[in-house]
Amino acid sequence: MFSSVAVSDPILRLACLPNSSVKLHSTAGKRTVEVSHLECVSPASSIPKSHLTAVSISAANTGIDEEELTPIVLPGGLRPELMPKHVALIMDGNGRWAMNRGIAIQDGHKAGSINLKHIISMCCKLGIRVFTVYAFSTDNWKRSKPEVDFLMNRVEDFIQTEVKELIERDDVRFSSIGNRLMLPESLQSTISAAEESSKANKGMQLVSALSYSGQCDIIQATKRIASKIEEQILRAKDVDGAVFEQHLMTNLLDFPSPDLLIRTSGELRLSNFLLWQLAYTEFYFSDKVFPDLGEDDVIQALTSFQRRQRRFGYRD
Repeated sequence: MFSSVAVSDPILRLACLPNSSVKLHSTAGKRTVEVSHLECVSPASSIPKSHLTAVSISAANTGIDEEELTPIVLPGGLRPELMPKHVALIMDGNGRWAMNRGIAIQDGHKAGSINLKHIISMCCKLGIRVFTVYAFSTDNWKRSKPEVDFLMNRVEDFIQTEVKELIERDDVRFSSIGNRLMLPESLQSTISAAEESSKANKGMQLVSALSYSGQCDIIQATKRIASKIEEQILRAKDVDGAVFEQHLMTNLLDFPSPDLLIRTSGELRLSNFLLWQLAYTEFYFSDKVFPDLGEDDVIQALTSFQRRQRRFGYRD
């Protein structure tokens, strides 16, 4: 299970490496303080990296009260310096979870929503900077109207309640990508309100991919670039990978390309999700349906990620 210190508000999110200069962010005062050469109560250099699960620091000269400093404690073996900055999630299996229990599909989606809140909260505590959830694809519009209507209402309720709580409690910044015009007007308004209320937050960026398609993302980026070339705003010879990425929907993210993709329910495909952005992403597939995905499973996915060597085309 995920272990942590006795966390009381406010929570301090930090990442500390030996003799490093880091930014300490207190979610209580919503302040960021630059601190150099942190004084470790237990020097990190004397602890084997494989056992480094927490860092205690002195509050001297930080401008933050001692009681505001609550260190993150990672599950045994996870190394903070190897934590993925951006984790993406394909939630699959809500319907199968319900059918296996002989209950309505809607109850499976409810169970999935409850579990999603737990997973998001866990990622906040682990120090992950961006967490993208594939909530509803453009292909999901093919489902029955009753199920689609239920999902739209469920997403709207989730943003109004659970996301609102994350924004206020954990300083989460909320964003949404996808064809927003296809969504009900009330959901569009709810999304805009959540984005506006959290735009200055400094915590984890939570991204909901709603009515999203990786293929459509690439097509719309291509059209936008072509339009700029026609209007002589951009020259064709200047178009490269960096320019193209600036026109994708993920250009609003701090870290547009996921480091780790987790997919549940034993399915081994991308289902039209972040096709450009996943070029060098590490994949982790779980056989568990999403409502059954627990903290131990997420830890296992992160452990698997930290054991891999990411070369990005280079040779050791």
